[in-house]
Amino acid sequence: MVVKRTLLALAVGMSFVLPVQAVELDQVVTQAVLSNPDVKSVMNARNAIYEEINQAKGGFYPRIDIAAGIGYEWTDTVSIDDVELKRREASFSIDQMLFDGFLTDSEVDRHSARLESSNHRLREVAEETALESSRAYLEVLKRKELLSQAKETLYNHVRVYDQIKRRTESGLGTLASNQQAEGRLALAEVNVLTAENNLLDAEATFQRVTGEVAPQVMDFPLVDQAIMPATSDEAVKRALEKHPTILLADSDVEAARAQYESARSLLYPTLNFEVDRNWNNNIDGVRGDNEDLTAMFRLRYNLYNGGSDKARVRQTHHQINEAREIQASAKRQTLESIELSWGAYEILKRQLEYLEKHVVASTQTRDSYFKQFNIGQRSLLDLLDTENEVFSSKNAYISAKYDFVIAQYRLLSGMGEILDMLQVDVAPLASTEFSDYRTDLK
Repeated sequence: MVVKRTLLALAVGMSFVLPVQAVELDQVVTQAVLSNPDVKSVMNARNAIYEEINQAKGGFYPRIDIAAGIGYEWTDTVSIDDVELKRREASFSIDQMLFDGFLTDSEVDRHSARLESSNHRLREVAEETALESSRAYLEVLKRKELLSQAKETLYNHVRVYDQIKRRTESGLGTLASNQQAEGRLALAEVNVLTAENNLLDAEATFQRVTGEVAPQVMDFPLVDQAIMPATSDEAVKRALEKHPTILLADSDVEAARAQYESARSLLYPTLNFEVDRNWNNNIDGVRGDNEDLTAMFRLRYNLYNGGSDKARVRQTHHQINEAREIQASAKRQTLESIELSWGAYEILKRQLEYLEKHVVASTQTRDSYFKQFNIGQRSLLDLLDTENEVFSSKNAYISAKYDFVIAQYRLLSGMGEILDMLQVDVAPLASTEFSDYRTDLK
């Protein structure tokens, strides 16, 4: 009765699946990238830098101020004796920078380089998220296939056990054979439970990475081999041209150079054109109106401030060297990642051929042993061992099949091309429109 119930449960679990439209990998990755908190965090940091550029550009424009005041004034001087007045003030001023030692230009350049760096950082995080969500998708799909394989193996063990049990009950089999088949059946049950638990773990990881529940139906993604590099040298070349980590480091060097120029601007004089207009009444103990207008070119030049400005210049020069070393380190790390990914890609591609042959050979052996077992030419142990070998070979092939796809994605990610390959629309990430935080909190 237990065997029949197990067979029925397996048949139901393996045969009846409601038709549901499969959720493609590119859909999952797009949703994961656009909704990922890390991506959004970097996006907001990038937008903040965009506004810093606008702040820096403000230095090119005039500053216009107005002021007004009314109140009480008491004056007691040598020439004015104890006078109390109702004082009124109004003023208007314009201050236009004409030359600031190229400080404003350098600050605009610095923040522009930082914006470029932040854009590459955004791309970097999006690429990482795409790779991580692809792994999560493939892991769920792999665990589903391994669970199906475990159930198929359990079904085969149930079939063998049922046959051995009937032989034993009819006196043609031994109790030891029955116990041996029962033990292998129990192990197959455990393998199914383990596979189910692994699937639950994979689904939990999928939800953490993507923010969504794993879809019921998923498709095995195929990678267009035309976009894969033919050699490791080609992969390295593409990575150096496009990988966001390298481009980010390049932009950081440019930002450091602009910061150096900003520091050098402190060594120059500044020249401003300033206009001041004042309308006052009852000022400094004198009754009546007091108006004035000035229009001045004002030159300011610091002659000495303890050497702080020169120290600042030296500091920023060291920061350029620091950025260059970080740039060199980023290139080394990227090249190492490419070499590791390429090695895994090549080895797994070759392994798959042999693992597939192993599956075919072990399956044929199992089928032949089953026929020979029925006519007494093979022992039960031979049959059970071949069933386990089929199970192991299929598991190894399934795992390698998914590992090979992930290796391809790792290689594409190492070149900064996984988003392009999956055709993820990252246009929404380019927006720098201001979002009112009060609206966001509602």
